[in-house]
Amino acid sequence: MKTLILAAAAALSLAAPAMAADPLRISLADLDLGTPSGAAALDARIDAAADALCRDARRPGSRLSDRAYCEAGVRAEVMAALPLRARADYVRATDLLTVRVPTDAR
Repeated sequence: MKTLILAAAAALSLAAPAMAADPLRISLADLDLGTPSGAAALDARIDAAADALCRDARRPGSRLSDRAYCEAGVRAEVMAALPLRARADYVRATDLLTVRVPTDAR
């Protein structure tokens, strides 16, 4: 999969109706998610997509703005859409599974 199509905001009713008609695409073709720089580039693309999709975000059933809720939904949708191998490469590159214990905490 070389391109992810995001419609999180539309599916979750989080963004303005105008955004719902235009899902965003995140290209993966030029990224090596197994490297820290490739994972960081994906993070930057997710942040840019979330920024565009979540501009006027509202939590479902609320009139209050909740941009963080929307951005978390966008990130979750991207991660769920990544092929399993790409997701595993991303996790390894970002060191998400490593638990660091401070040496002075022992």
